[in-house]
Amino acid sequence: MDAAKVAAAITPRTRAIMPVSLYGQPADMDELNALAARHRLPVIEDAAQSFGATYKGRRSCNLSTIGCTSFFPSKPLGCYGDGGALFTNDDALAKAFREIRHHGQSSRYNHTRIGVGGRMDTIQCAVLLAKLPRLDWEIERRVALGKRYDSLLAKHVRPIRVKPDRVSVYGQYTVCTPQRARLQQALQAKSIPSAVHYPLSLHHQPAYAAPYQGQSFPAAEKLAREVLSLPMSADLAESDQDLIASTIQWTSAEKSYS
Repeated sequence: MDAAKVAAAITPRTRAIMPVSLYGQPADMDELNALAARHRLPVIEDAAQSFGATYKGRRSCNLSTIGCTSFFPSKPLGCYGDGGALFTNDDALAKAFREIRHHGQSSRYNHTRIGVGGRMDTIQCAVLLAKLPRLDWEIERRVALGKRYDSLLAKHVRPIRVKPDRVSVYGQYTVCTPQRARLQQALQAKSIPSAVHYPLSLHHQPAYAAPYQGQSFPAAEKLAREVLSLPMSADLAESDQDLIASTIQWTSAEKSYS
């Protein structure tokens, strides 16, 4: 989210600002929080890919009114299936979250609001508790591998730049290239997985297409055409990373000579 463009998008119908800390790097939260305060709006950080990341020395999920994260297995702190958490420093909101999560109950069989069954099951909690001690190591490895990817690939594709005042946990390692299809085919030929996160911008999704008909979001549309996510995990071997990089380097060199 481009913080400089948010003000023009706020209308009387706006209820919250919801920046996504995409690919593991927090958004420009200070600017967004200041803008939200002027308009008396909450900021809800979507930190599904950035749990453990930092912004100016502060942790993602602790940067706004509400932080939301995911514990999907591929995340820096992942459980064995589906799971997630909400974070807030507001006691009233925390109470509401707990009640909504537990069928709207404030106590057993006393429903003070309409809620859902949103509790994580015991297996997922056990996995998270077992993996929590290795989170710092996980982040350290992801940062090291992300920087190593940068140095290996910078001349061949455009990595997502991490700003100097924050640390990315590389929920995904994503690059930009106008030759995405060609590059993806070359990787597939060597059984190297890749993914496009994400092929359609929100305003092009069927659920949102009608309200946003005729509107353009050029940055999001360009990224949707060019982004490609490469294998990323704290357990990624450097030899595998070298193979990925050499495939991209060879494909880029082949393109330049064709």
